Amino acid sequence: MQQLVRKWITTCVFWSRRLFIPIALGFLVFSAYSSADRLKPLFVSMSVSGLVAAWVCWCIAQCIGPLTTMVLARMLGLQIHYRELAFISIVRLPAKYLPGGIWQSVARFAAYTQLEVKKADSFTILLTEHLLALGVSAGAGAALMLLSDLQSLRRIALGVLVAAVVVLAIAAWLALKRSGHKAGRLVEVLMLVGATMLFWLFASASFCAYWAAVFGLASSDTVQIAACYLVSWAAGFVAPFAPQGLGVFEWVASHLLPQHQSIGVTVAVVAGFRLVTVIADFSVWAAAIIYARIGTRDV
Repeated sequence: MQQLVRKWITTCVFWSRRLFIPIALGFLVFSAYSSADRLKPLFVSMSVSGLVAAWVCWCIAQCIGPLTTMVLARMLGLQIHYRELAFISIVRLPAKYLPGGIWQSVARFAAYTQLEVKKADSFTILLTEHLLALGVSAGAGAALMLLSDLQSLRRIALGVLVAAVVVLAIAAWLALKRSGHKAGRLVEVLMLVGATMLFWLFASASFCAYWAAVFGLASSDTVQIAACYLVSWAAGFVAPFAPQGLGVFEWVASHLLPQHQSIGVTVAVVAGFRLVTVIADFSVWAAAIIYARIGTRDV
């Protein structure tokens, strides 16, 4: 019975993703096409320095991300250093753009296996990282919402904050259960949260810089923009039918972000941020490949 239920769920998720992707792409294309006249002056006057700042912040975020993995590896007693973990993550960045959205994780799992990491430990690392990403992004976004002018969303923010705390508690429990409830582990749990929060600090800074590059610094409330970005990303992450949150992230963000323009314009602008992240991801990937070829071992 359990196998039938699992197979049914897997089939539903598979087909929902296959059907949702063209719908989401169609929605984004239609939003951009219907708002082309209003988008053109925005992109023409876009700040190049703001785009560069967004690109730099996202590149830094990708280099910071492996810090969470490093702390987890230490908790699990694995002798893998930051440089190895960074190469494993960065060199496999392009895999996350393959259809399905899970192939970077699959590639990392295979890389850990080659380093003779137990499958249970690899699974713990990947699952805990995903829970931390969700919990920290949603929790930080909700907390910033409560500090910003988004008072109309106060109840939603409180609900998201409570859910984020629960997710973080589950992530901490997984890490502690696998590593053993030993002295000092709680400090390492705080380090996990801190490392993940550092990643989202630069990721949200990247989006804020991009938003300011499009609409101007005067129109940007940094706290509010960061809050909306983090909560929107979390919403896209928990949508199993939307690879990389495609469509869901843009739709939620367009309803949370300040309405300087119509919904169609906002959706198209938010979708444009994906181009910044793609360029940054491949920039970091190319730098890692070049660095590996001129003096480090292949990972």
